[in-house]
Amino acid sequence: GPSVLCGLWFPAPLPVAASPGAMAEEQLTEPAKLLLLSSLLEKDRIITRNGKGFLKELILDRDRRLNDLLSSLDSSEGQDSSFIDVINQLIEQEAHTLYERLFSQCPLDHGKTVSKAEREEKGLNDKSLIYGEVEFNSFARVLRKIQPAPGTKFYDLGSGTGKAVFVARFLHDFDQCVGIEILEGLHNCGVAVVDLYEREFRQFLAVTEPGDVSLIHGSLLDGDWSDGDVVFANSTCFDDELMEAVSKKAEDLKPGAFVVTFTKGLSSTAFEIMEKKKYKMSWGPATVYIHRRRHDDGTPFSSEQLNNIEDDESYNAEEEEDEDEEEE
Repeated sequence: GPSVLCGLWFPAPLPVAASPGAMAEEQLTEPAKLLLLSSLLEKDRIITRNGKGFLKELILDRDRRLNDLLSSLDSSEGQDSSFIDVINQLIEQEAHTLYERLFSQCPLDHGKTVSKAEREEKGLNDKSLIYGEVEFNSFARVLRKIQPAPGTKFYDLGSGTGKAVFVARFLHDFDQCVGIEILEGLHNCGVAVVDLYEREFRQFLAVTEPGDVSLIHGSLLDGDWSDGDVVFANSTCFDDELMEAVSKKAEDLKPGAFVVTFTKGLSSTAFEIMEKKKYKMSWGPATVYIHRRRHDDGTPFSSEQLNNIEDDESYNAEEEEDEDEEEE
């Protein structure tokens, strides 16, 4: 019978274009089937162009994990979500491998050390400057829930060494990914990572043009991020005054823009909370708020909900308290 996926169906077996006599005999090879399927999924924005690129490399390398992918397709029996989860997890595994290589000289402990040294040297006691990083798989799931459109712009407010910026860069088809960081040492670490990306890693992505990554040294309150489509702030250690200032500045975003914050939500009524859920981060559990900018008249931008993804180990139990980032 037919294998149904997202409104597309493939008669089994799929014939290959050939002579009339061979048409009924030959079938698409499994790699060819997967290449065709990945193109259709990308066309319907079920996976990203970068995701399709990672999948294509796996197919050409005949990666053994593709057997699980095909088994999932054969056993899904029309349940599209289970197959889509498997294919996205495979893409995220490949992106994570590339990401780990990119940041091999800039691990979490290095970022903490650089941040703490500069704050002590300059007498900066502001708790909001305490260093913490997103957890790749958790942040990947947050972005997949949002499903940002190709050609849009991502901002990280307080980007550190650029970890969240590159989760966005590798997994989605943003035209631009921008980080704003006030600590010079962290900013310089991030610039070194961007230089390495340009020299050795950009070539591995399907979306290379523009595919830009840029880092700005400065305050998130002084920078202009009003053209952002997805804006992220690791706000776990932000005090009430800073959260209020970020909430006010976020009102300059266009209707439909998303803002993701940790532990504390925006106070502005110009946003609706699309989701509030706990995820694992480098310092422990954190509640993730996904907000969306309302129309200027206060009505919701759209009736569409976030992309539905089943819970897995990325989530922490709701009863766990959020943990603050701490120095080690």
